[in-house]
Amino acid sequence: MFSERLRPPYDEGIKSLTVQLAGALGSHHDVLKLTSTGTDDTQKAIRNVESNRLLLSRGLRRVIQDFRPEAIVYVPTACGTVFAFARARALRSHGRGAHTALIALQPRTYTAWARWGIRNLTPDLVLAQSKRTAQALALLGCRTALLPPAVEAQRFKPSSAEERAALRAKYGLPASATVLMHAGHLKGKRNLAQMLALQGMSNYHVLIAASSSTEQEASLLAAVRAVGATAITEYIPTVEDVFRLSDAYLFLPDEDTAAIEMPLSVLEAMACNLPVVSTRFGGLPDFFAEGRGLWYWDGPKTSAGAEGQSLAETVRAALARPCETRALVESRTWVAAADTLTALLTEDRDASRAGRTRPTTAAQP
Repeated sequence: MFSERLRPPYDEGIKSLTVQLAGALGSHHDVLKLTSTGTDDTQKAIRNVESNRLLLSRGLRRVIQDFRPEAIVYVPTACGTVFAFARARALRSHGRGAHTALIALQPRTYTAWARWGIRNLTPDLVLAQSKRTAQALALLGCRTALLPPAVEAQRFKPSSAEERAALRAKYGLPASATVLMHAGHLKGKRNLAQMLALQGMSNYHVLIAASSSTEQEASLLAAVRAVGATAITEYIPTVEDVFRLSDAYLFLPDEDTAAIEMPLSVLEAMACNLPVVSTRFGGLPDFFAEGRGLWYWDGPKTSAGAEGQSLAETVRAALARPCETRALVESRTWVAAADTLTALLTEDRDASRAGRTRPTTAAQP
């Protein structure tokens, strides 16, 4: 399993998904975990092998060939760019034609040249996190499937009132406030202005747990602090504490590339049985229907241009209704996702060897 920039902390989507999925695969298989512009991590059994940007490296080739892989899984930092497809082809070559899957975690738009390149560089299988991305890549000649969502439900779990009070005291948050949380990149793409407008309203206190792996926008951090909201900017090994002290989770991006298409923070909030208010982002609506504590907010304007429900109204409704979001994700384990990936690779490889027609899409929600 390969991804370019694996290094601790693993507190952003691409790195976290890669490490979690590789670990789950390792429960049933012998897995070699490689990176090229990251760092060695003995605890996670990740090996850094330097290479150029197209992964054309004798050292990398030697390490992969010595392992003699039956399959290669590539999670590109750049997601589904034409250069990611070129790197997947290089990895396949290093593995002497081992069955190769590319996991595309964000959508991309393509020039005519890029579309031509992808058609000529397709790996054996491409996995996506939304129907939209899977269908777009299928039109470019890729055999595609959906990678199911997964979460550490044993780590992210509901808190008792006593635990919540203790955690709020630990992090210096108001004991009696209704804490509205968001976790991830501190960037404008996350549309945090909508959330910050709720600070102080109806006793709401906004909490942002920012990823320390990516650059944080100074102006946005200043805006968070200017309204009296709380921003946690350093790495927190027990980030589950921050979810467990909160009352609701908000995820409001309005840009496709604001996060991976199955945002892990949303799943983690659901595992903690928090009400979740989210835009219809990425693959969330493909896997999770609205209800049971999951609310989709379509913005202040509907698609027809009419006035929609305000964010404040949606949050108020979400907090007032019974919540069963944990039940939506409790069975979505990383081992289950790894088993699905293994089955897809095996089925696709066996069909290829037998000369049978392989399906364009598989693994429906």
